[in-house]
Amino acid sequence: MPNSFSIRPAVQTDTLALSRLVIQLYAAELPGALTGPIDGQEALFRFTLEANGENALKNRYVMCDENGNILATGMIQFSDEPTFERAPDGTVSSAFRLLGTPAALKLFLTVARSLIGVQKHEDMESALIHSVVVDQNLRRKGIGVQLMTHLEERIREHGVKKSRLQVLEDNISAVPFYQKLGYKQISKSPWWVSLLSWSSLGMEKNLA
Repeated sequence: MPNSFSIRPAVQTDTLALSRLVIQLYAAELPGALTGPIDGQEALFRFTLEANGENALKNRYVMCDENGNILATGMIQFSDEPTFERAPDGTVSSAFRLLGTPAALKLFLTVARSLIGVQKHEDMESALIHSVVVDQNLRRKGIGVQLMTHLEERIREHGVKKSRLQVLEDNISAVPFYQKLGYKQISKSPWWVSLLSWSSLGMEKNLA
């Protein structure tokens, strides 16, 4: 655990650091989905973040060390606010240009599969926590716990008493992590989803 750290709202100048964490998130959740030159991967996700404008940074938080380096990030989605568009206009053409045709096709096919059976968050009594990732070199040091605690506090301040998240059932590190934080399984993908995609779990925690 870093000797000194802080958590703050993400700002526009964080997009490069955030894009690097997004790449790590893909590697953890969908191994092998993201290929092609690393600088192209960073440029692609930086494009998607910047193309989203304020929606890419709204309710997104970053944890920094004493030197300002970003160690982790996470985002909250409230049901009464605009969603973050993961593939804004121009993403497809940018992917083919930055990653190359084989890598772009592989990425989009994998992402399309992962979206099968995903439910839209519409519960007004809960907020969705997503896009949580800790730098791969700093995991298992308590950073994720501190970040999740901060996100939950922001949800309480918003007047919402429950937090939810969705995690791949086969993510053997994330599922027990959230369970230790008090999240309970409330849903599971239908059986047929596992034939076409990856089964996921819906988890919820009472923050009252």
